[in-house]
Amino acid sequence: MIIKLNYKIIGITIALIFIGLTTSVSLYNYSIATVAEASDVLPIPIIMYHQTKNSNLGKDVISPSEFEADLKYLKENNYTTITMTQLIDYVYKNKPLPEKPIILTFDDGYYNNYKYVFPLLQEYNMKIVLSIIAEATDEFSEMKDGKERAHMTWEHINEMLDAGCVEIQNHTYDLHSMKKRIGCTKKRGETVEQYKKVLMEDLTKAQERIKEMTGTTPNTFVYPYGKMSKETNDILKDVGFKATLNCGGKMNYVSKDPEDLLELKRLRRDSRKKLRKAT
Repeated sequence: MIIKLNYKIIGITIALIFIGLTTSVSLYNYSIATVAEASDVLPIPIIMYHQTKNSNLGKDVISPSEFEADLKYLKENNYTTITMTQLIDYVYKNKPLPEKPIILTFDDGYYNNYKYVFPLLQEYNMKIVLSIIAEATDEFSEMKDGKERAHMTWEHINEMLDAGCVEIQNHTYDLHSMKKRIGCTKKRGETVEQYKKVLMEDLTKAQERIKEMTGTTPNTFVYPYGKMSKETNDILKDVGFKATLNCGGKMNYVSKDPEDLLELKRLRRDSRKKLRKAT
């Protein structure tokens, strides 16, 4: 659905500026506005994180102190972290959202998220959307590996769930790879029927495993590497997903149209950039 927006900005525009540690600057204006003619349309910024640790910082890896600085920024500027379920309920059930909602997403389910991110979420009373590779969680739950490169165990995930800090979503069971295919995309020469069978079996396995181990059923699918095929969205709907997360680095404007929840864009956060307020 295409909506012609006519925004009447109230007060000062709040911007999230990601300023690199080099001379390059990337500016993303996330206007906090009311909508004059389409009052049900909300701007929803979504930030994409991966690993949080104290070494090998860079693309997809930030330090705990950098993540804490992000939380401080959000708190000082009155942003409220929400879950995908809250956003879905806004669209499907007309449930209200806070004035300045933002979604913080962590992909893959690394152990360092439990070690460093979890305590900070508790301290700042904020929440994240954690999208796990279920096979990796199974593997490391068996190995009981506490190294920073490891993935969380189901025990870790349930502890975070019980604390109310995370929402668990689906990042495939075992399709987060570039070896056999690029993520969950259709392979060259593969029929639609073959592709649908592979994708549905993997995602259903992840759904069932997450439900078995946590008691929750994901309502959102997160694309590995941000890659998809033209048939993917329809297959995801058949599995039962209400929303999908991609990459793209753009602002989302979400109305009460369920189609707005598909391929939501996320802004990548890495150690070369930081959250700053516009001047």
